[in-house]
Amino acid sequence: MASAKKRGAKKRGTKSSEIHVDSKNILQCKDEQQNITEKDALGERTSLFDPSVEYKMKHKRRGLALIFNHERFCKCLELPERRGTYADRDNLNRRLTELGFEVRCFDDLRKKEIKEKISNASKEQHDDADCFMCVFLSHGKNNKVYAYDGKIKIQDLTDMFRGDECPSLIGKPKIFIIQACRGEKRDDPVFPND
Repeated sequence: MASAKKRGAKKRGTKSSEIHVDSKNILQCKDEQQNITEKDALGERTSLFDPSVEYKMKHKRRGLALIFNHERFCKCLELPERRGTYADRDNLNRRLTELGFEVRCFDDLRKKEIKEKISNASKEQHDDADCFMCVFLSHGKNNKVYAYDGKIKIQDLTDMFRGDECPSLIGKPKIFIIQACRGEKRDDPVFPND
């Protein structure tokens, strides 16, 4: 699982973060808000990852996939409904089931309920599974995603699957797909060079 982890030390007055894979330091970031893209990491990746090394994907079962889908939110959050999100959830459910995942879908859960579902999943035995997947369909802002009644830090969710918290997934892919905005800043489009 690739996740950002803050370092206590500051260099030259800027915040520093590290990218970890199964609790091993992989990439340094100057700014904890920075996205590490494939292009950014290309030079680092070639020296860090051996393409001949692959995850063992021949366990008894593919693994668990959780889908947290949020269309409606508490009025106090003043967030618009996410119309059409049920189609995304249904398409993901169908495709992940076809790929052999045990899929569990949850709609419009509160923060406490989400944390409970994810905590319970992290405590399950995944010894006979290839991997774990968690999909979050919601609004988001500043490395947080919205539950029905408030924001949750993405890192609080991913931390429950670190090797020291979920030993049955050590050395296995832990895939988190977050389909949510990260704030109000817009990305510039990228066009292919034909």
